[in-house]
Formats: sequence, structure tokens, C-alpha cells
Amino acid sequence: MEKKRVLWLDIAKAVGILVVLLVHTGKSFGPVTFFGGMFYMPVFFVIAGMTFTYRPEESFWKFATKKARRLLVPYFGYNLFLFLFFFVKNDLLTGQVDRQSFFPLLGILYSRNSLLPAEAAENVYFMQILNAPTWFLTAMFASCLIFWLLMRAAKGEKKRLAVLSLGTLLLSVLLHYLCPVLLPWSLDCALYAVSFMAFGKAAAESGLVEKLYRKPVWILLTAVLFAGLSWLNGSVNMSVADYGRSMVLYLIVGSLGSLLVMEFSMFLEKHGKILARAGGFLGRHTLPVLCLHLFVYSLIGTLMRALGILG
Repeated sequence: MEKKRVLWLDIAKAVGILVVLLVHTGKSFGPVTFFGGMFYMPVFFVIAGMTFTYRPEESFWKFATKKARRLLVPYFGYNLFLFLFFFVKNDLLTGQVDRQSFFPLLGILYSRNSLLPAEAAENVYFMQILNAPTWFLTAMFASCLIFWLLMRAAKGEKKRLAVLSLGTLLLSVLLHYLCPVLLPWSLDCALYAVSFMAFGKAAAESGLVEKLYRKPVWILLTAVLFAGLSWLNGSVNMSVADYGRSMVLYLIVGSLGSLLVMEFSMFLEKHGKILARAGGFLGRHTLPVLCLHLFVYSLIGTLMRALGILG
């Protein structure tokens, strides 16, 4: 049975993907990209937690298969399209097929932008065929499986789930500081993102978004706290395990930012009919936008250069 969609959640996804589109233009939009960068990935994990349904009668493999159809089939489909496009364009048509031509396949299998963290002096960059954003799909898949296991172990007890989520957070911190490489399928990041999912689950069960919406003063205080802590933590990039100055602080910042996006989305649903419908539509189609926007950017750039608009 298909879940009934909640418009303000779709709008929140749209806000997240719009920030992704801005950030990936390679240009700075000042506070928009800085503060947007604090929540544009966490918001998707928080929403995943809010909409997560655990069914005790459902087996792990059935759940995993369902999530694979939703996340892994598109992941490999879009990535194989990009690989074939650039293989034909850059290697086959130029007659320069060699071992390096197939290196992007390793990147697709490893599903990580780089082998080492961002600050490494020398690095190996895997996802070079405009497929870097697709790391998120395998990370989300891994996070959902981990969260399902935590839900099964918690047996419906909220305190036990909180303790187990804390355990995965501690494990992710240990991996971040002790493991010299970024793990395939963002497993280290997935363990960390489970905390965002746990926050989302708790927010949904307590009706936090709806309750906060009726308290404008508390929304303002949340915004001030979010801005201050964001400035304190500094810029982040989850895809390469860059969490700013503190992993714990970023967990707070990402959760607060996601909460504010949902408050804005709920406001838009109630008072911005046309924008709400547009946001809802975009929110329902974030997956293809995420996977193909760099490719589309490249096509637009090529066309503009051909027309003499760009040098």
C-alpha cells in the first residue's frame, strides 16, 4: 500500500534539492549556499526518518529488496547511462580505449567521490563522469538498512532506539578519526546519518514540526541558534566526510536547519498555493534531478559555448 504524500515534506525536499543545484553551479551565493549547505543533505535523512515505517512482520531481505528497487536500481541505471555516454564520446569515438577508460566503473562500484578525506594531500578521485552527487543514493540505502536493524533491536522502545542510535554515532566518530580511507557506499557516513533519521523519527512521533509551527517566537530562536552554531561549525561536505569543526555540532546544526526548512515548507503549503504546488512537484522528482543535474549543466555549458555566449 502506497503511503499518502505530505505536501510540506515534498516541499522540504524541493528546498534541499534547490540548494544542491545552487551549490553545484560552482558559484557562491553567500549566505544562501553557506547556510543551505548546513541542511541540504541532512534534510533528506531527517525526512527519511520521519516517513520510515517499521513492520515487525517484514523480513530484513524483503525490506532491503524494496529499498534496492527504490534507490539502487536508479543508482546503477543513471550511472551506467553516464558511463556509456562518456565512454562513447571520449574513448570509443576517438579510438583511445585503454584500461583508464574503464576506471569510472570502479567509481560506480565504490560509490564514493574519493578514497581519502578532503584534506588529504594526495587522493584518488572516483566519480569523474558527472556522477558525483549519486553517492547519496547508496549512502541512503545503507542508512535505511542500518536504521531498520536498530528498529528491530529496539523492539518499539524509544529509549533503547536512542541508545542504539548513540552507539552508531560513536562508531561513525571512531571510523572518522581512526580509519584512513573513506569507506565504500559511504558506510561511515551512513552510520552518522542514522542519527538524523532517529531525530526525524522522534520529530514525527512527537509532532514537533506541527507544534513548533504554532510558536513563532520559538521558530525565531531556533533560527538564531541555527545561524550561530552554523557559523561556529564552519562549512561542511558530507560526501567526503567533512563535518566542519565538530561531528556532534554538525548533527545539531543539520537537525535544526532541517526543522526550519520544514517550518518554512509548512508555511508555504498554507499560504503559497502556486509555489507550494511547484515545490511539491519538484520534491516528488528529486532523484532524477540529483542524478542528472551536473550532466544537464554540462550540456547547457556546451550549447552556450557553441552559441558564443560563453568564452
